[in-house]
This record gives sequence, C-alpha cells and structure tokens, in this order.
Amino acid sequence: MAHRVDLVVSVERGAKQAAASIEEAARGRSLAVRTELYAADGAVDELTREEIASAHAALIIGGSPFGAERFAGVPLISTGAACPLTVEAAGDLIDGALALARLSGNQAAPSGSPSCKETLGSKLRRKLARTPQEAGPRAQAPSGFAESVVSADYVLVGLRCSTRDEVLSTLSRCAVDLGLAQDADELMAAFLKREAEGTTGMLDGFAIPHAKSATVQRAAVMVAKLAQGAEEWETMDGVPVRVAIALLIPEGQSGTTHLKLLSRVAEALMDDGFRAAVKDADDPEGVARVVSERLS
Repeated sequence: MAHRVDLVVSVERGAKQAAASIEEAARGRSLAVRTELYAADGAVDELTREEIASAHAALIIGGSPFGAERFAGVPLISTGAACPLTVEAAGDLIDGALALARLSGNQAAPSGSPSCKETLGSKLRRKLARTPQEAGPRAQAPSGFAESVVSADYVLVGLRCSTRDEVLSTLSRCAVDLGLAQDADELMAAFLKREAEGTTGMLDGFAIPHAKSATVQRAAVMVAKLAQGAEEWETMDGVPVRVAIALLIPEGQSGTTHLKLLSRVAEALMDDGFRAAVKDADDPEGVARVVSERLS
C-alpha cells in the first residue's frame, strides 16, 4: 500500500531550486511531500497514481507539465512557468494549495502553517496586493469554459439581504427560476452543508459559496452583489460579504469541474484588478463580462 502523502509536487527539471524550497517549506509544516522532476520525455522519481490519488493537494511548478491529466480530481495550483522560489514563497504556494483543498470540501486536509487562519489571511492579503503577473499560479481551464457557465441572467445586483442564509436562499430560488436547479430547498441544503464544513467567506468582502447536488442541472456561476454587507458570514478578515460568487455543480460533475471552477475563482480573487472591476460594475452584463473574461 502506498504511503499517504499530504502534497504531491511536479517540478520542471530545470527548477531544482524550487523543488528544494518546497521540500524545506513542507518540512517546516510537518507535511509529507513527494516531488518528481519532469521534462518533455518523462519524469525522474515519477509520482504514482496511488500517491496522487492519496494526496490532499498538488503543485505543478513549470510550463508544459508532464502528464497534467494525472492530477484530475486533486486540488491543484500551477505556476504556469518554472521560476526560482524562496522558502517563504514556496510556503505560500503550499498554504494556498491546502486552503484550496479545504475550500473544496476536504476538511481532512492539514492546515499548513501554524495558526493557519491568521497566517493564511495575512499571506492572502499580501497576494491580494500583487498584480496578476506577480501572483503567478493559475489553474488551467478549457477554451470557452467560462462562457458555458457564466451569464448576465445569473447575476443579481443590488440584492437586499442582510445575512448569509438570506443570500443563499435567494440564490437557490433564482437558480430554480433560471432552470439551473430543480429544487430550491435541496440546493439551499447543499449550500448550508458546505458552509457547515467551513466558511466560504474570503477577504475584501468576497465569498465563494458552492453547492454540489443532484438538483443542479448544469454547472453554473451565479453572482450576488449586495446593497450592504451580509452579517453572520465569517470571513478571513472580518469584512462583511458584499459579493458572493456562487458555484453550482451537478452531482455527477463534482470532481474535475468543481475543482476547476473553484481554483479559477479563488485565484481570480487574488487579483486586486479583478475584485475592483467586479465591485465597480453596476449592471449584470458588466459583472458577467468581468467574471467571464477572467474564468475563460
């Protein structure tokens, strides 16, 4: 039986320094990590399917990854290019990958660094102040991916809800009206089940609620912009939620589709330009355009 690992890492062969930084940062977090070095012709110490399947999260450091399809269904952060990494930067990537694993519903995933909530919050604040180029990691999505799930019809602007549950209930009812789901109560229950596992409130007034349920008819992104901040919705920085980007996932697509959407939205929220554009857009068409452009 394969030894369980917390994190699997695939590093472009010319980026051995990055691999060393990741392994050092992982040791500092008491995490079990397995690293392979890859090139176009294959990988050294290639990760096994069992190791990948057992991991809580994965990192790919480099462009044109070898066998990227092997990581389907695993929370993944990819830098998209080989680059030197300090131990601190490697730790940020590790914490981000594990946070993504927990956000996707894997509550068995380790928290990463000590005092994770405070530490991750401060690290995400630093990332939120970076440009998209500096932020680096970006999940891959197929061509036309956003257009199939984002529509102006799915955007609610000026919503007058004062609590988390009011927001989620309104989204559930609207999803049924739009034909995205069959039963509002079942969808609401799926949203609340996810919130019970850990808040989806993020930073700077944003949240990423998500529901995986048989009542969902097709994968979609809904956006609710609130007239005032929602109370009773825990966030990393204590700022009330003003924008909820909700993910609706059919039960049969709860693996790869869920993780791709979640990764793309979570990474988009690290871009201050994206957040500002969503906040500034005052009509459904504008919001849908901003979200679609970033997720495509």
